[in-house]
Amino acid sequence: MNKKRPLISIVITVYRTQSFLQECVDSVRTQDYPNLEIILVDDGSPDDCPAMCDAFAKQDSRIRVVHQKNSGCGMARNAGMKLAEGEYIFFLDSDDRLDGPSAIRTLSACAQKNKADIAAGGYRRISDRQISAVNLTHLRHRTDTDTVDFRFQGFYRYGHLAYDWGKLYRLDFLKKHHLYCKAYPFTQDKAHNMECCVCEPVYAFIDKSVCLYRVNEQSVTYQYKKDMIAVWTAIAENFDAFCTRRGVAKDYRDLSAFHIFFGSFYLVKQEWRHYGLKKAVKELRRYGRQPIVKKYMKQLAKGDYVREIHAGCWKPLIRCAAAVFCMHGYLLYTAGAVCLLQLRVDQWISRLRYQSRQSGRGS
Repeated sequence: MNKKRPLISIVITVYRTQSFLQECVDSVRTQDYPNLEIILVDDGSPDDCPAMCDAFAKQDSRIRVVHQKNSGCGMARNAGMKLAEGEYIFFLDSDDRLDGPSAIRTLSACAQKNKADIAAGGYRRISDRQISAVNLTHLRHRTDTDTVDFRFQGFYRYGHLAYDWGKLYRLDFLKKHHLYCKAYPFTQDKAHNMECCVCEPVYAFIDKSVCLYRVNEQSVTYQYKKDMIAVWTAIAENFDAFCTRRGVAKDYRDLSAFHIFFGSFYLVKQEWRHYGLKKAVKELRRYGRQPIVKKYMKQLAKGDYVREIHAGCWKPLIRCAAAVFCMHGYLLYTAGAVCLLQLRVDQWISRLRYQSRQSGRGS
């Protein structure tokens, strides 16, 4: 009955998080799963994080530390992956933490039971002294993991499949298919998982929250991205090239199409919040001049890929918005996007049922 549990490698990328690092590492060290290795990758952090990492390694023999020049989160994860010796690998950002002492044990049991290549759990968001739960009920019992609707739900409507954190990846699966994390300055998680999806992994899901995700406004996620258009289009172009190189029989370009579509909303959101409506319209027009944007917006306006999703409200929204975009109605498109953002209609459509409560309860 005491069958040895497979080794799991926890890779924690560390950069400018000295206020949260202790809490993060403690959440891993106190896991009740008996067979862990912990790899801290200091990505050239200019604060006290490097010294803290070395101190942790002296306190716990399971911890190894890598110090490197600042190269970004994706490259830091790859450095950890190269050292990892586990059957599974779990990525954790140093401003987040595991949600309870049984998080890894529960997720590992799910992965082993289902012989999964990727096992994902729910998470909770920490923001403004509140904790909000995000579960995986919508994916847990699905078996149609090779469909457009599954990919739309997982990557775009809810987003769980897009993140590197909160998952166990079978290390052999990643290495066999050369699925290394990406060097993009942002959205690298989604780019990585899009390629993982093409390699047809066995997915498994649990409803239980395994990670506490901190809304940290100092992180790259919440900073202004001046190169957003170049990076966003490069992700779609490189993904399409990846599919071509692999010669996959199935069409996975729905991932690129919806990536381009939602990129228009993220672009409007960023420019409107930082510089106002006029700048948002200007940047959206520039986005619309990109060949890959023209290509996929035209396809979505015709109903390509959209017909295959089962989220009723999203179908007319995507087709109508893409049609307006293709007619160069950038002012109308921007104004509509701003209204949706102000009314938080995106969350209403997605029915993200957050159960907010004070952070002092159940954390």
